[in-house]
Amino acid sequence: MRRFAPWLVVGVLILGAGTLAESSWRRIRPSIPEIGRKELEPTLGQGVLLGVLGGLRTVVADIAWIRSYVFWERRDRPGCEALMRTACTLDPHARYFWENTGLRIGLDMAHWEIRRRGGYAKVPAEIQERLFRQYGRRGLDVLEEGMAYARSRTSLLLAAGFLAEGKLKDLRLAADYYRQAAEAPDAPWYAARICADFDWGAGRKTEAYRWYRNYWETRMRAKEDGFPEDLIRLRIMETELRLGILQRIPRQVWER
Repeated sequence: MRRFAPWLVVGVLILGAGTLAESSWRRIRPSIPEIGRKELEPTLGQGVLLGVLGGLRTVVADIAWIRSYVFWERRDRPGCEALMRTACTLDPHARYFWENTGLRIGLDMAHWEIRRRGGYAKVPAEIQERLFRQYGRRGLDVLEEGMAYARSRTSLLLAAGFLAEGKLKDLRLAADYYRQAAEAPDAPWYAARICADFDWGAGRKTEAYRWYRNYWETRMRAKEDGFPEDLIRLRIMETELRLGILQRIPRQVWER
C-alpha cells in the first residue's frame, strides 16, 4: 500500500490542479473588465493548494490557457480574458502567455464587441474606431505588465509596437517600442528600420535619420553583408533631408 501512496498524492494534486483551473475563472469573472494582476493575485493566492503545488503552478497555468481556447471559440470575452490572465499570473515568466493575451485582447475582442452590438453595418464607424482604440490600449497594458515579469521582453515590445501603430494609430509610441526592441541583445533585423520609418512618419525626420544612422554604423555595418537595404533607406532619407556630401554616410566600397 505504501508503494502506491506517492502516486495517490500526485493524482490528487493533478485533479486539484484541473479543478482549480476550471473554477478560478468563475470566481474572477464578475470583476471583468476591471480585472488585472492585482485583482487576480489575492484570489489565486488564498488557496492552500497553490502553496502545495509549488512547481505545478506552471501545469495549472497550461490547463487554464488551454481552457481559454474554449471561450475564445465562443467569443466569450470575460471567460477567455479571465483564464488568459490566470495563466499569466500563475506563470508570470512565460513570455508566450503575456504576448498572446495582449494580442488577443488588442486584436480580437473589439471585433467581438462590435458583433455583439449588431455588427459592422449597424455600429457607427466612430464607435468602432473607439472600440478598436480601447481594446488596443488594454492589450498594450497587458504587454507592458508582462515586460516586468517575462524573461525576454523583445517579443512583447514588438507586439506592443504592432498594436500602437495598428490600433492606436500612434506612430511615435510605436517607434518607441520598436526602438527598445532594436536595442535589445536579441533584436530582430527589421526592428530598427520600422522604428526609423515610424519616427519619420510621425514628423521626427531628423531624429529618425540620426538614430538610424548611428544604429547602422554601430550595429549593422560590421556584419557580413553590411545590411545594404538599410543603407539604401538611409540614402533616401539623406536625399529627402537635402544633406550635403560631407553630412552623409561615406560611400561604401560595395555601393554602386
